[in-house]
Amino acid sequence: MSPTGSRGTTAAGARIEPSPVDIAFAREESRVPQARRIGTAWLRNVCHVAGARVDSVEVVISELVSNAVVHGRGDTVGFRVRSTGGRIRLEVDDRSPSAVPRPRRVGVEAEQGRGLRLVDVLIAELGGSWGFSADGTVAWCVFPVAPQSSTGDRRQGL
Repeated sequence: MSPTGSRGTTAAGARIEPSPVDIAFAREESRVPQARRIGTAWLRNVCHVAGARVDSVEVVISELVSNAVVHGRGDTVGFRVRSTGGRIRLEVDDRSPSAVPRPRRVGVEAEQGRGLRLVDVLIAELGGSWGFSADGTVAWCVFPVAPQSSTGDRRQGL
């Protein structure tokens, strides 16, 4: 008999969290699609996150990694994603202390500047939160693996 019972649990029933992803790559625009592919493959195949949620996270990964590549000053960008207790935590480290970026409003003709606003909307739709480390080097987001049901909570008066 194997040491694990059903997928993700030991024979004794303890939950096994998926192995995290923790990589560094050259700070080059060509690496953004690679980070996206790695992150989405891990979410789909290891954590079994639903397709529509993965699609939203794919955009978030793109925006945060692109920002790190464009605005970072280090040679590399760190990309980490892990699952703990039914939540996913994603981090992008540009290794460049800076003022903490904020979402901003831009004109309809602007070609840039919408990325963090998009991250804000998508992470809210996923039921999560996001932000930056105090020194501005790490962008992070946390969201549940599965959508949270508020219908049951309302019916029960919670």
